[in-house]
Amino acid sequence: MEQIMHKFVIVNTFHWELAVRKTYIFLILLASCTLLVANPRAMVEKYRHSKPYFPQERFHAVKADSATGFDVQKYTIDISISQNPNSIEGNVIAEVLAEDALTQITYELEGLNVSLVKVNGENASFSHQNGLLSIPLSVQAGESFNTQVFYGGSPILSGAPYNVGMIFRTNGIFTVSDPDAARYWWPCYDHPWDKALVDLIVRTRSDWKVAANGLRESIIDNGDGSSTTIWRGYHPMTTYLACVTAGNYEEIQQSAMQGELPIVNFVSPAQYNNALSDLANLPDMIDYFSGLFGDYPFEKYGNATVNMSTFSAMEHQTMTTLGNFIIDGAGSYEIIIAHELAHQWYGNAVSFLDFNDVWLSEGFATYSEHLWTHRQEGWQAACDYVLSNYHNYYINWEANNGPGTIYNPDFANYFAPTSYEKAASVLHMLRLKLGNEDFVQLLQTYFENYKHGNAVTADFKNLAQSISGENLDQFFDQWIFGSGIPSVQYSTFYKPDTQELKILATSSSPTTTQFELDIPFLLQSASGSDSLLGLAGPQGHTNMYQNFAEPLEVSANHNHWTLLRNIENLVPNLHTCLAASGEVHLGWDAFSYAVSYDVYRCVLGTGNWSKVNQNPIEDLSYIDNQADNQQQYEYAIKAIDAEGFASMFSQICLANPVHFSFANDLLIIDETWDGNGAIISPDDAMVDDYYANALNPLEFHTWDFA
Repeated sequence: MEQIMHKFVIVNTFHWELAVRKTYIFLILLASCTLLVANPRAMVEKYRHSKPYFPQERFHAVKADSATGFDVQKYTIDISISQNPNSIEGNVIAEVLAEDALTQITYELEGLNVSLVKVNGENASFSHQNGLLSIPLSVQAGESFNTQVFYGGSPILSGAPYNVGMIFRTNGIFTVSDPDAARYWWPCYDHPWDKALVDLIVRTRSDWKVAANGLRESIIDNGDGSSTTIWRGYHPMTTYLACVTAGNYEEIQQSAMQGELPIVNFVSPAQYNNALSDLANLPDMIDYFSGLFGDYPFEKYGNATVNMSTFSAMEHQTMTTLGNFIIDGAGSYEIIIAHELAHQWYGNAVSFLDFNDVWLSEGFATYSEHLWTHRQEGWQAACDYVLSNYHNYYINWEANNGPGTIYNPDFANYFAPTSYEKAASVLHMLRLKLGNEDFVQLLQTYFENYKHGNAVTADFKNLAQSISGENLDQFFDQWIFGSGIPSVQYSTFYKPDTQELKILATSSSPTTTQFELDIPFLLQSASGSDSLLGLAGPQGHTNMYQNFAEPLEVSANHNHWTLLRNIENLVPNLHTCLAASGEVHLGWDAFSYAVSYDVYRCVLGTGNWSKVNQNPIEDLSYIDNQADNQQQYEYAIKAIDAEGFASMFSQICLANPVHFSFANDLLIIDETWDGNGAIISPDDAMVDDYYANALNPLEFHTWDFA
């Protein structure tokens, strides 16, 4: 049993601050809190996962390494989109830096036909088989070159489980490429670790508007019923974040960052009024996240609504795609709008290297839901959001799907709750461990250090250790690389003469992962409420605290900081409390750490407890022979450990000593001590009910006797 002097914690409900101190502090609680709106919140659970997950097997993402030998600097995607039949035709110019000497370069392109390839403006040979487009080269290390691929056809979707790519509707088209479907509508090196600038030149019918990444440079009427829209990108992006959305849209113009950031939203005419309401908080949302994470990292932001079925939303860089249902005029799905916006910092500006680390995108965006809830509804509502929308949601999912590991999910489960809710819970627990100041610094420094680049879990962990000065091996091993949801048992002991408090806490795990946990405790005493931070581990932790009033109640995991399957408060079990004439017979189970026991009694309803025994009780039973007949009593016991610390009260039992006068003509004695409630073995309540019915309307008394 490890003995620890640990830290006190106070939660500031007004500034989302968590200060860690080594002195005695009162916990300031909100007198009232804003309750979550039940129906919209429940609906959000259905739609948070903007990408589907399925229990299927498929290849893992290829690990990034230097074997490619090149770095794509920029793509210029020039396409014409047609209906009847649904088809595209165009070309893509890739500007590439050779990091090593190259004899070929390979892109991905699925389901479309390549007609011509050029290298540095000259026709080149190529091979296009099994979705791979290989182009022979003769390029030296350090040289820049460009390729131009002319292609066309009718785009197909990526197939199960995601079924994405370029999607045609009668009233428009849109693209969704996450995780690996950019290759289904344009030739590219389709891996998240190679980020590049993207320009989009899109020709569609002239009555459509085109929404895409970057800033819109121009709309050119081609005079033939079509128009060309040019969007220029100013920051590198992963290929799955490039997008084209076109249809009959109205635009809603907004701005954020004191008017310096343009916001352009594309909605159908029927959605326009609802969108004005539902997107009204978007500028404030951008400003708020900019204050928490760092300035918004791109040249613009916007949303485009589409008729999606597989997805609910997708965080395309600078132009999020929203399912039509999200715009309902009631703000029911504002939390999804916040989630997708937060991706612009985490997932888009700071991209994961490969899908082993997808939690660095989805977990951060999901945790931003908690932050926005705090901003809009207050601290207690945000804490409740963590419990219902992260912890409980994930626990229920795992109950049906088995233990999940955050790191390195299989292809079909990139977007399962392990990457979303569990990862958000982990960030919340990391905030508790680091303290608010270090946690905010971590978010901001992580964003600043890896902005417009890529990061992996080790980068985030190392930065967290550097900022906090803590060794986080165990934390990341159990939560990111391990599996299972732990449970905690705890017992509270108090020593009145020294005002010392001792909390013994033990963790258990349903898997081989062993958990060392931070557990916030809330103490209620006659002098007020106190918040403490304790530890729980598989071998047990003894958490010691000084100068505390005697607690009346202790609850663990206050404000739902830690992801736990179960929390059990262990107190002595007083199982027998039988009254006789002038006495009460008590019995209890042995309690861990106890060397003796004390019995307490009070007259029912008074709350005036007094110790009954004069000397320590080393047995597991006691007879109180000082009880008054016709008086109703409450009884409880405390366990005493070897250092003189007393546990919290056991559960309370009632007893009513009775002097039986034998003044009536009929005496019935029954024995139901071992009754289990079955018909052939009735318990005491069943027998009492039987005699009550049989003797009615005669007056009678029941008397439970040991």
